[in-house]
Amino acid sequence: MNKKQLLFGGLFALGLIFTASYSIDNRGFHSGVFGIIGCVLMLASYVGFNQEKLKAHDHHTRVILGWLSGILAFLVILDIAEVLLA
Repeated sequence: MNKKQLLFGGLFALGLIFTASYSIDNRGFHSGVFGIIGCVLMLASYVGFNQEKLKAHDHHTRVILGWLSGILAFLVILDIAEVLLA
C-alpha cells in the first residue's frame, strides 16, 4: 500500500465516523458541523482515489462525483433550514 492509498483511506474512515453524527429521531433529521465535515472528507477521498479517472474525463466517475456533490449540497441546505426554522 502506498502513502496515497493510506491517506485517502484514512480520510474516508474519518469521514464515516464524522458522518455517523447524523441522526433521525421523532423530531426529524438532525445534523451538525461534524456530519458536514464527514461528508466533505468522504467526497475528498472519492476524488483522491479517482484522480486519474477525473483527469482523463471519465464520464461515469464525473456523474458519480456530481451526484455525491449534489447530495452533500442537499444535506447542507437541510442543515441550514433546520437552524433557521428552529
